[in-house]
Amino acid sequence: MKHLNEASSESSSSAVPVTQSLYRLSLAYIGTRYHGFQSQPSGMGIQDHVEKALAIFCRHPVRITSASRTDAGVHAEDQVVTFKTVTGVNPLRIVRSVNALMPADVRVKHAAVVDDTFHPIINCTGKIYRYSIWRSSGENPLVTPSAWTQTAELDLVAMEQAARVFVGTHDFTSFCAVDSSARTKIRTVREVLIVNKHPLLEIWVLGDGFLKQMVRNMVGSLMAVGRGKISVGDLRKILDGRNRELAPATAPAGGLCLVKVFYGDDLSISALIEQARSGYNVSLAGQWI
Repeated sequence: MKHLNEASSESSSSAVPVTQSLYRLSLAYIGTRYHGFQSQPSGMGIQDHVEKALAIFCRHPVRITSASRTDAGVHAEDQVVTFKTVTGVNPLRIVRSVNALMPADVRVKHAAVVDDTFHPIINCTGKIYRYSIWRSSGENPLVTPSAWTQTAELDLVAMEQAARVFVGTHDFTSFCAVDSSARTKIRTVREVLIVNKHPLLEIWVLGDGFLKQMVRNMVGSLMAVGRGKISVGDLRKILDGRNRELAPATAPAGGLCLVKVFYGDDLSISALIEQARSGYNVSLAGQWI
C-alpha cells in the first residue's frame, strides 16, 4: 500500500499544467473618492477594487501592473494595466464580468490578450494628461465636478508663452512633490497646449513620463502667470532653480485626468483632440456668468 504523501506526489506530477496568458485592460475611472491608483491599506486605491474584482472572476489572487500611478482624486480616461490568468479567457467576458463586480465609477473599457513581452511601463512611449479649469460662477454638473473652478481674469497669451518654457528635456525638481522617490527629476515634455472653450479652459500636456504632482504643479504655475503673480521670465528662473519651494501652489487633484498612454501609436495632442471632437462631447453652448 502506497504511503499517503507518495500518492499525493504522484497525483500532482501527473496533473496537466495550466498555461497562463497576459491580458491588457484599458480602465476609466472617476478618482474623486479614491486614495489614488496604487493599492492602499484602507482598500481605497483603484488598484484594490480592480484586483478584488479580477480575483473573484479568475478564482485566484491577481496582481496588476499599471502604466501610471495617478494621485488621490485624479481621474483617468484610458489607464492601462496588465495581469495574468488562464489562457483562453474571452476578453468580452472579462469586460462584462469585472465591470459587474466593481463600483460604478471604475470601469473596464477594453480587454485583450497581449504578448508576454508587453509591459505597461517599460513599453510606454508617452502619456497625455489634461487639466480642466472652469471659469464661470454658473455650473454644468457634467463638467464642473472634474474641474477646478477659477473665475479670476486670466492673461491667456502670457499663459501660452509660459507653457513653452516647459517644452523640452529639463530637470523638473521645482515641479515635483518633495516626497517623490524618483531617482532622477529629468523628464521630457513634448507639447503643452492650452485650449480655451469658455467657460472651460483645458491645459493638455504630452510627455515621455511625469513626476509625482508634476502636471498639477505646472498648472499651478501657469495659473500664477495668467493672474499676473509671476512673469514668464520668473517661470524660467523657477525651472532653472530646481527647488520646489520656488514654485507657486499645486493645482487641486480634481481637475486632472490621464487621457491616454501611448505604445508606439504616437499621436499629438491636437490629433487626440480631433478624435474626441468626432465622438461624444458635452455641449458648453449657452450663456455663462
